[in-house]
Amino acid sequence: MNRRSPLDDDTRSNHPHPERALLALACMIAAAVPITPLAAADWKPTGQVEIVVPNSPGGGNDAVGRLLQKLWQDRRLIPTAAIVVNKPAGGGSATLSYLGQKTNDPHFMAVVSITQQLNYITGTQAQRYRDFTPLATMIGDFIGFAVRADSPITSGKDLIERLKKDPSALSAGVTAIGGNNHIAYVLAARSAGIDTRKLKTPVFQSSGDSVTALLGGHIDLHIGSVGPLAKQLEAGRVRILAITSDQRLAGPLASIPTWKEQGVAGTFNTWRGLWGPKGMGAEQVAFWDDVLERVSRDPQWKENLAANLWENDYRNSRDTLGYLDALHVELRDVLKELGLARKLD
Repeated sequence: MNRRSPLDDDTRSNHPHPERALLALACMIAAAVPITPLAAADWKPTGQVEIVVPNSPGGGNDAVGRLLQKLWQDRRLIPTAAIVVNKPAGGGSATLSYLGQKTNDPHFMAVVSITQQLNYITGTQAQRYRDFTPLATMIGDFIGFAVRADSPITSGKDLIERLKKDPSALSAGVTAIGGNNHIAYVLAARSAGIDTRKLKTPVFQSSGDSVTALLGGHIDLHIGSVGPLAKQLEAGRVRILAITSDQRLAGPLASIPTWKEQGVAGTFNTWRGLWGPKGMGAEQVAFWDDVLERVSRDPQWKENLAANLWENDYRNSRDTLGYLDALHVELRDVLKELGLARKLD
């Protein structure tokens, strides 16, 4: 997360004419530093802004898009109207195809997540993040490992020890091979020297289906987003063994240890953020940097994130690109080991 610490200079002194001293200092600085335009002030939207969501209304990405739209309008952060457009077809491919047609137009952006990075590497999506203009990461979303409340598996360490003895002994429900939940499982097992190709991971249509199978005794472990799992925990139906965040989460999951606490390198952030079309100019990117940073500091934004057990994890456009570059290498290497990587660039 970016934290800015502006230096608070004390301009007062014992000079008999402090205003003259300040003027002289300003002239010296102006002579020494080349003047560059204030990029953020050079461009603003002139037409309707579209926030494109790769899912149907009601999901997490849709909630992010609609909250952004609301805050932009309520806080008057942009001078024009904004709308949310849902394009759920193709697991996100329809959204990226649409955004790919808007080259150089900064009035369009898509809500995206780590899923888009994974889909490119596994070959189910043609475009990668560098085919667009990454604008921001906004949210950290984490994964929980849950068993039934009466399961003999009592902790993350216990789970790892059982997998060391026999990687195929337990069945863990995921929503896609090569998807974020599967990768979270692989990373935790991999760090303990477990043969990840032998892990038993039945695939379900949704996390809800996987939880139902867990509660019915059809699988041993469910791996999924911590938000929905919190409700099952509060109802006493599941035991959460570990979460993939770097630190413990607040609220109903405050008592749940991280993988890191249990000596397992299982930290994994299923980030959510925004990409714009390819070819956006520096002034346009600077405008959205300013707007999205303001959103990240808004009390209503923080309140909504906390209610969903999401982390406020803002990075500006420059830092987002660096983050995605580093993460791409890690994800590619893991998927290559699993025999799932189709694109290695």
